[in-house]
Amino acid sequence: MKAPRRAAWLVATILVAALMIGLMPARSASAQAPTATVNTGALHLRSGPGVSYQVVFSVYRGTTLTLLGRNANTSWLKVALDNGVQGWVNRWYVWSAYPLASLPVEGGTIPVPVPLPVPAVGTVNSGALNVRQGPSIYSPRIRALPRGAQVDLLARDSATIWLKVRLSDGVVGWLNGDYILTSYPKTNLPVEGVYVPPAPQPQPQPTYRYHTVQYGENMYRIGLRYGVNWLSIAAANGIGYPYWVYAGQVLRIP
Repeated sequence: MKAPRRAAWLVATILVAALMIGLMPARSASAQAPTATVNTGALHLRSGPGVSYQVVFSVYRGTTLTLLGRNANTSWLKVALDNGVQGWVNRWYVWSAYPLASLPVEGGTIPVPVPLPVPAVGTVNSGALNVRQGPSIYSPRIRALPRGAQVDLLARDSATIWLKVRLSDGVVGWLNGDYILTSYPKTNLPVEGVYVPPAPQPQPQPTYRYHTVQYGENMYRIGLRYGVNWLSIAAANGIGYPYWVYAGQVLRIP
């Protein structure tokens, strides 16, 4: 009789253990949604997986995004912010340790932008608008166009600030899009060109002459000697009221 009792006790123990395990909260890697971090200066969340969709929100470098899904080729990711906003971002501007191909596929293919009219035309609405060789005020100027001049629209920069255009004589250049009127959506133009700010130029350092104060000299006499206002000499040397100097002191003369 001991063997059947021992077997019954063992079965009861296993059942109780299984029940306790079933009541424990589940812990798995999937309990916490995967995340990604924005790795570019500013990033748009769009209503769909493509640049032709409307911008719904913008985030900045270091923002944490919750990953919800992806499109078929994993070029766009569906994400959520901590404020509840959801949208799509380009995968190349976020970083994540999570295998993105494991996200569920959502959304269709990237929409085809509205085709350009033949041609897409813009009209200058400024008194005189400079045409430049590149999308920057630092690019060389080609010419200026008067108000009412018409141009063919070819492309835009990534921020839709500058538009690439063709003039009536075939010359191609860039215009500031704020001064162009057009019935065609500027954001539907293909993106071309990247504005790279010019490197800051080093500022020239001021050059000084130097004077060693002699016995009997004061700031006023030293200023007369060099043709410089004595107050400028005081300022260059950090000397305040009552503007005393002493023999042997070396002064910078601006």
